[in-house]
Amino acid sequence: MVLNGYPMRLALLFSGQGDQQPSHFERLQIEATPEMSAALARAVPQAWSAGKISISELQVNRVAQPFIFALQTNLWGQLFEALPAPVCVAGYSLGELAACCVAGCFSFEQGIDLAAQRAAYMDECVASPSGQLAVRGVDAEACEEIALRCGVEISIRNAAEHFVFGGESSKLEDAARVALSMGAARVRMLGVTTPSHTSYLADATARFSKRLEPFRTGMLGVPVVSAVDGKISRTASEAADRLALQISTRLDWDACLGAVLEMQPEMVLEIGPGRALARMWEERRTGIPARAADDFRSVQGILDWLLRRE
Repeated sequence: MVLNGYPMRLALLFSGQGDQQPSHFERLQIEATPEMSAALARAVPQAWSAGKISISELQVNRVAQPFIFALQTNLWGQLFEALPAPVCVAGYSLGELAACCVAGCFSFEQGIDLAAQRAAYMDECVASPSGQLAVRGVDAEACEEIALRCGVEISIRNAAEHFVFGGESSKLEDAARVALSMGAARVRMLGVTTPSHTSYLADATARFSKRLEPFRTGMLGVPVVSAVDGKISRTASEAADRLALQISTRLDWDACLGAVLEMQPEMVLEIGPGRALARMWEERRTGIPARAADDFRSVQGILDWLLRRE
């Protein structure tokens, strides 16, 4: 696509778990290609064959991860022929798997299988009810104190006063109370059931790294910006290393968005579910427009927005 005589510079952000809804699942059941439908039938047979699905069922890790990956790559499959190659791709948590797929590390069928295995490895590290807690309105020093006092870990830094904790559910409840007592503007339990991006999942990183061995050869078609620290991968081996590492390592999404900005995109599109990443981009006040796919009712609506830019 050429706008005003120049190729459009588009950055893609792929969201993680937490905002998936039954409506997303129902839409994918309608839109999925036969190949993708067959892959999902193998990965999540009971969920995929069900006529309806609840939010609680969609939050189960072994269902959520293959489903969200498929939702994202299915939508990109409908968009990519009308668009130039992105200047970069990045993914928040699970979303980095889709980013690596779009960059050429593996096919979507292989990615669905990898998502299912990633979920299984993570689940096998969890011995008690666990999850993640988002906190806004307290700084990094206060968050480190909360983590120490409550026995949880900081799993994601989204901005200077926007963090996510991971750990056992009961300890996260304590962390929420402490955060509010320290002046947090908002606390929210996320729709996930594992303490992602914490040391609790170190074994999952080791196992997933081995599982990625067949996909470490060659150059990427698109640079992948790591959610761990904003470093840019241009080879499949680099991307695979970061993809495994992020399972049990704190993410610095703020640094990741800073690195995306340095790639000088003209537009940013979040491929959901949800629009949390587009909102975080907007909060940076870069002047570069961002929208989420969930803002639109159709694929054509997304393309119309991209084409209308002056």
